[in-house]
Amino acid sequence: MRTALAFWRRSQVSASTSARVHYRPDEINWMHVALKFGLGLLLLGNLAAPFAARAQNLGTSPQFGQAVQGQQATTVEGTVLNIVNWGCNVIAPVIAVACLGVAGWHFKSGRGYLGWGVTGVALMVISGLGRMAEGFITQAQGIQ
Repeated sequence: MRTALAFWRRSQVSASTSARVHYRPDEINWMHVALKFGLGLLLLGNLAAPFAARAQNLGTSPQFGQAVQGQQATTVEGTVLNIVNWGCNVIAPVIAVACLGVAGWHFKSGRGYLGWGVTGVALMVISGLGRMAEGFITQAQGIQ
């Protein structure tokens, strides 16, 4: 004789109702409203910024279409330099510091911290190697 598994049998407990009632507070949370307003302004500013900032001041006069002084954004070197510069000078160190902070927090709490620490150090190594590549790219600009 076969018996049904436990999850096929009907439960003896009645199901809870799915209708939920949401109560609104009597007063307005002005901090919440101000935070939403500020975030909305940031979002609109980020959307409108490309229209407002059409040129970068790279010297005595604004230069259109140039990423770094002496290089054009349309060349491979200028594009690679921008990507390496952003990734290795901004993204990797910020994430590395966050990983090392989490590693310290886990160490203090008695949890596993080695993975976070190795990740933070590896990101700093990647940042350093990227800075080295950036230096190679910059020095190669003078070679004809």
